[in-house]
Order: sequence, then structure tokens, then C-alpha cells
Amino acid sequence: MRIKFLSLTVLVFVTLLYTGCGEKKEKKASRTTVNVAQKTLFILKDANNTVKATLRDGKFDFGAKERVVMLDFFATWCPPCRAEIPHLVNLQEKYRGKLKIIGVSIESKNPAEMRRFITGHNINYFVSNAPDNMAIAAKVADMLHQPRNFSIPFMVLFVDGRYFRHYIGLVPEEMLESDIKEALKKVSK
Repeated sequence: MRIKFLSLTVLVFVTLLYTGCGEKKEKKASRTTVNVAQKTLFILKDANNTVKATLRDGKFDFGAKERVVMLDFFATWCPPCRAEIPHLVNLQEKYRGKLKIIGVSIESKNPAEMRRFITGHNINYFVSNAPDNMAIAAKVADMLHQPRNFSIPFMVLFVDGRYFRHYIGLVPEEMLESDIKEALKKVSK
């Protein structure tokens, strides 16, 4: 009996780990998003900094010196999202100056709670906890023909602001790194 229970527990955990977390309700887009002549501006904020992500004609400008940018849509309550953090920390460190990772929380957290989460997980990349997070999530989902209530973690890799690859659920670090290397080759051309 105990072996059956243990087997069932492991099966449930592995299923949850590799399928991602889903969010049942869809949140409304932020009122701070501005549309002007096919240009959309999203304001992403962490505790100290702001990233202005501008979308124009299907191309994002994240205002980053790095030409390869990864958006990571996550929630603090999501086990696969928390499991991917060490991989993202490693990749941000390894490709510092070449890759910019932007964590985009799809939940509204108290700034102090988010700072504790970032510190507790030793996160070394930008993590936005701003009203525009849901607006950019909806726009990216629409661009990729994904449902707006997509499963998380949901990561999107951009090269020079253009879509390159996306990932749903927990992805092995080696796979992410392989795609990052491929993306970096595109910018060196």
C-alpha cells in the first residue's frame, strides 16, 4: 500500500513539474499601456529599475544593450517556475552582457514580498512586478497564437527584438543554452 501511495505521489509531482502551472482566470491589461500608430509601450518595473518595452510592427525594443532577450513569465506559487530559477541564474551569469533575462510576474505581489522572493532565490536578473506585466503577457500570447491564460513557466527568446523561440513548462538548462548559443550566432552575423 505504501509503495502505491509513493508511486502515485511521484507521478503527480513529475506531471506537475513538466506540464507547468496554469492560471484559471485571465487578468485585464494595464491602463498604463499606450498605443500610438502601431506602437505599444509596456512599463516593466522591479524594486529599483524600469524597462520600457516598445512593440512596433511585431518587433520589441527592450532598451537593452544585449541583443538577445528572454522573457520569463512566471508566478511565485508555481513549482516549475521556482525550479527553473537556478537555470536562469546560471544562464544570466554565463552570458552576462550578451543575454538579458527579464522575469515577468503574472501575479500582483507586494513589493516587499517580491524582494524577499528574489533574494531568497538568489535571482540575478531583472524581475518585473508591475501593472503592465499582464498586458505584455497578453500581447506576447497573441503574437504567438497562444491562449492568454497560458501555462507557466512560459519563456520567449528574442533576437534583435524579433521572436526566436518559446517554451512552455519547465525546460532543461542545456536546451535553453543550446538555443541561446544559436541566437547569439544570429547577432554576430
